[in-house]
Amino acid sequence: MAAGFDLKYGEYKKGNLSDDEMWSAFAYLFSSKSVNDTSYKFGFLKAILDNLYNVDNNLTLNFDQLFSKFTEVYWNLVLKHGIRQKRLVKDGRISSLEGILYDAQERYGLERCIPYESLSLEMINDITHKVKQKCKQNVVGALYADLQECLYSFDKKAETLTFNPVMYEFVCKHKVAIEKLNYYEWARFLEKVNKDDVMDHLLSKIDESSKRNNLKYYRNILFEEFESKCFYCHKEVSVDAVAVDHFIPWSFIKDDNLWNFVLACPKCNSSKSDKLADNRFLDLLVKRNNFILVEKHTEMKTYSADRLLKIYEFAMANGYDSWKK
Repeated sequence: MAAGFDLKYGEYKKGNLSDDEMWSAFAYLFSSKSVNDTSYKFGFLKAILDNLYNVDNNLTLNFDQLFSKFTEVYWNLVLKHGIRQKRLVKDGRISSLEGILYDAQERYGLERCIPYESLSLEMINDITHKVKQKCKQNVVGALYADLQECLYSFDKKAETLTFNPVMYEFVCKHKVAIEKLNYYEWARFLEKVNKDDVMDHLLSKIDESSKRNNLKYYRNILFEEFESKCFYCHKEVSVDAVAVDHFIPWSFIKDDNLWNFVLACPKCNSSKSDKLADNRFLDLLVKRNNFILVEKHTEMKTYSADRLLKIYEFAMANGYDSWKK
C-alpha cells in the first residue's frame, strides 16, 4: 500500500515553499518512488485539477464535488473504453472501483457504452456515493502523502479537502503543465496493465473523459437576460443560429459556469476557438455579470469578479493564446 493511505486526517505543511520545493513534490508523485497498485492517484489528481475553481472562500472542496468528477472520469474509461485500472494479478482481480462500476451497469441494465451524462440523476448520485465511500479510504491520504503533505489538508469524517494557499497559487499558475505530466504518467501506468487493443488514443480518452454539457439551457438564460447580440462583434443573432462560448476556454476550466458563458455568432465563435479573449472583453464580462441577479440564478452565488480576474490571469500564465477581435 502507498504511504498515507490509512490516514483519517492530514494537515498541510505550514510556511513558505519555494517553487523548487513545490515542483519537487510533484516530481516525487510522478517518479518510481510513488507506489501505485491502481491508477486512483492520477484520477484523484485530475478530479482536483478539474475542480480548482470551484473552491469556496476558504479554498475548500467537499468530497461530493471531487468524487463526482472522479466517478465520471472512470465511468468513461472503464465502461466506455474498457481500460483496466489495476495491476495484473494471477486471479485476474479488478479494482474495487471497477467492481462498483460494472455492478452498477448490470444492476441498472445499462449498455456498456452509455455515456455518464446520459444516466439519470438518481443513478449518478447512487454510483458516486458508492465510489466515494470506497475510494476515499485510500486515495485521499495516499495522494496527500505522495505530494509531501504540501498540497492540501483533509478530513475524511467531515469529507473536506482544503488547499494550502501557497500551493494552490502554484498549481493554478502551472495547471496545464501539471495536468500533462499527470496524463503522461497515468498513460504509462495503464500501458503496463492493459492489452494493446484498448490503448489507441489513450491520452485523448483520459482528457475527454470529462463531460461537456448540452448548452441549450445556458443559451436560453443568456437570451432572456440580454439583447440577442454577439458578445464580441455585437452582430444580431437568432436563438437558432448562435453559439454559447466559454469565455475562458473549457479546456482550461473543465467546467460549465453561467458566469463564464457569452453568446457568440458562428464567425466569432469559430475564430476564437480555444483562445483567450483580449482583456477589454474581460472588463465587459465583469460588467455583464453584475447584471445577472444572484437571487435569480443560484449558479452565481459562488461568483466574484475578483475570482474571474484571477482565473483569467492563471489562463494567461498557462500559455493560452490571445484572441483579438
